[in-house]
Amino acid sequence: MPVRQSKTHFVFMSVILFFLLPGFLMAEGETTNLQFEFPPSAGSNAERTLQSLVKIQGTGQFREDGLYLMTHFGDREKIFQKENQSMIDNPLLNQTWRFCSLFSASSEGSVIMGRNWDNQNVGSIIISLYNPEEGYSSVSFTRSISLGFGHKDLEPFTSGDYGKKLLAAPFYAFDGINDQGLAVGVAGVNQVTLQPNPDKELVYVPFLVRKILDQARNVEEAVALVEKYIPFDLDASSLNAHYFVVDASGKSVVLEYTGDRWERTFGGKNWQVMTTRPVFNVQDEILRSKCWRYRSLCENLEGSKGVVDWQSGLRFLQDAAQTGTTWSVVYSPSERDLFFSVYQEWDKVYYFRMRR
Repeated sequence: MPVRQSKTHFVFMSVILFFLLPGFLMAEGETTNLQFEFPPSAGSNAERTLQSLVKIQGTGQFREDGLYLMTHFGDREKIFQKENQSMIDNPLLNQTWRFCSLFSASSEGSVIMGRNWDNQNVGSIIISLYNPEEGYSSVSFTRSISLGFGHKDLEPFTSGDYGKKLLAAPFYAFDGINDQGLAVGVAGVNQVTLQPNPDKELVYVPFLVRKILDQARNVEEAVALVEKYIPFDLDASSLNAHYFVVDASGKSVVLEYTGDRWERTFGGKNWQVMTTRPVFNVQDEILRSKCWRYRSLCENLEGSKGVVDWQSGLRFLQDAAQTGTTWSVVYSPSERDLFFSVYQEWDKVYYFRMRR
């Protein structure tokens, strides 16, 4: 567990409304600066958090729902543990799973991680700024449907007991980056049956993303951290996910729990790709033949020799997008920032940077 340090975080978000030509060549555009809200400290941490909700774009029809920012005050470990037990007790056996794409690329002075979230059943997208009492600050993506809101405008729920569900948004982190320059994302994979192990804690898939963001500075620490846990999703004895972790040095790893142990596949080049097929001990040519998104990302990264900026990173993600792609993010662990688009509105790019 990292030692809590005295620190001030200056956080800003810019919405870059680039009117982009094919290939993401920038034409004249407009930049609008936004900020996470920091309500007065007179209220409780829960009240301040709910008051911080900001709607960036409105809620509409299916796959055209809202985008929100939330600043989370106070520690949420008790809430997270309650949510985790709820997922154990009430399995999501009837939920559809995620079919996503992720990649990393590193060149001199630059490291990025790209990710497509390819499940359209998200409700609205919530971006959480979370600063735990003992841990690293991070920004992460959550779908509102995980919190039980579905396709609703979230602003009316900033008061009342039902709105308190929003406090759990950082628990349902499906990808994100922390202030140490560590980025992590999760993707669906074929189901495996889990073997009980009393020496390891059972945690819901996104809760492990949260733990990595809170407690790991680099790939080595993330690899050591996950050994304490068994991740589950649809029910407490099954898993349909694997993890991709990238740090500011450019090191990357795919983490896959096979039922009774963790397997690690480190990037052997200056880039690495993960989609929805297991990669441990699987030859690259087999992965390319079985998954067109894997092949597309590999070919683009080979063509660029792993030298990728945010524009080309988003273009690679657009090439690998599917009907259900709802957010596409290029994280830069070396710079602690990210560029992203939502609902496949590729000509509208949002920008965020964390400053330590």
